[in-house]
Amino acid sequence: MIDTFKKYYRKFFADKLFIIKVSGKIVTDITARENLVKNISEFINDDINVLLIYGGGDAIDASLKEANIESLKIDGRRITRAEDIKVIKKTLVGDLGFKILESFVKYKLPANVLNALPPHWGYAIRRKKHEDTIRFDGSLDMIDSDAVRDHFLSTNLCAFPCLALTDEGTTLNVNADNMAIAIATKTNADKLILMSDIDGVKVDGKAQSVLSARECEQLIADNIATDGMRVKLENCIFAVRNGVQRVHILNGFAENALRDEVYSNKGVGTMIVRAAEKEQYMHQEVEGNLS
Repeated sequence: MIDTFKKYYRKFFADKLFIIKVSGKIVTDITARENLVKNISEFINDDINVLLIYGGGDAIDASLKEANIESLKIDGRRITRAEDIKVIKKTLVGDLGFKILESFVKYKLPANVLNALPPHWGYAIRRKKHEDTIRFDGSLDMIDSDAVRDHFLSTNLCAFPCLALTDEGTTLNVNADNMAIAIATKTNADKLILMSDIDGVKVDGKAQSVLSARECEQLIADNIATDGMRVKLENCIFAVRNGVQRVHILNGFAENALRDEVYSNKGVGTMIVRAAEKEQYMHQEVEGNLS
């Protein structure tokens, strides 16, 4: 990493809001988790505000199996039942949440580690019944962007799992990507970073460094981005066109992927921006026309 770029980005991103969504695989893998937290510590030292939202799909599946409960999914989406949500809360909060907290303590990071989306930030609404089954999964209904922003007046770091409450106090399981995107768009976050086990958006086997929303639409139209990547790109397109400055897709198992993506002018994953933003980025940051 060239020091000039590190200095530029430190100044550029100070006091900005980064929303980072990580998969449960990253949280449960001690090497990946501590690498993540180490990179986040650099952001905190540079006065960047970080909201960390984590999922736990594989860990939840394992916990349900251990409890002799069969997972129910339709088209890859989990149907959360009353017996499921009890296990999910214990897994996300009691297991994965403490793993994150322990890593924060190890790296001496003062943070608020919460059990769910704070109710004064927003509520969730329950999805319609599946056949006759009352569901305990949902989507976010209302987000108070001022409440989210005000939280970071007293701390630079907050973390919670993909759980939210209804206005009646019922806990619902929410897709982690959807939760991160909803909060990022409502708060006009400067960065939304989606971390899993993929290297970014690949074209002809090569990960693309920067894509515009229009280019992402073309990849979908040409059936280059299909299945899960298509859904992820559709979410990214929505985010950058609804208030998020930059969206990143990167592999959380690559060493220092988060740091190198943010503090480098080339990055290690895929950054998605609006077309005009891409032109400016290529001229100013990639070509080195820094001021």
